[in-house]
Amino acid sequence: MHHIIVDQEVFCLILLIVIIIAAAGISSAIIAYKLQLEKRRKAEAKVRKVVSQKKSSEVRLGKIGENMAPFFMGWPYDANKFRFLGNPIDGIQFEDDEIIFVEIKTGKARLTASQKSVKQLVKEGKVKFATFRVSEDGCTLKMED
Repeated sequence: MHHIIVDQEVFCLILLIVIIIAAAGISSAIIAYKLQLEKRRKAEAKVRKVVSQKKSSEVRLGKIGENMAPFFMGWPYDANKFRFLGNPIDGIQFEDDEIIFVEIKTGKARLTASQKSVKQLVKEGKVKFATFRVSEDGCTLKMED
């Protein structure tokens, strides 16, 4: 068996070269990882933008649908007796024998929490009529039964 005797300076130089090569490999891996991460962030940003645009388009379509619905051929009431509210319920239909709260939805839209709350109050009969009077003497509110 032969032993190779290496001078301490040569050994340190070889060790330094090995460390530099290893560091260069690690640096390359870090750079590659950062590039991949940046590509992923850009792709995710594009997806968020498309989703946002789609939602924005759906909101615009919903607003158009809400404003046009009473004038569509399929509207079951007299459109002249519909009044827009906007929020939380789109409007009220005034018929000769009843008053109907109307929420207009397009696509797969669902009732919001506040719309569900209004619906529940109507179901429970918790709907009232009030007269708010403004005069020289001040303002008064009269609740009707």
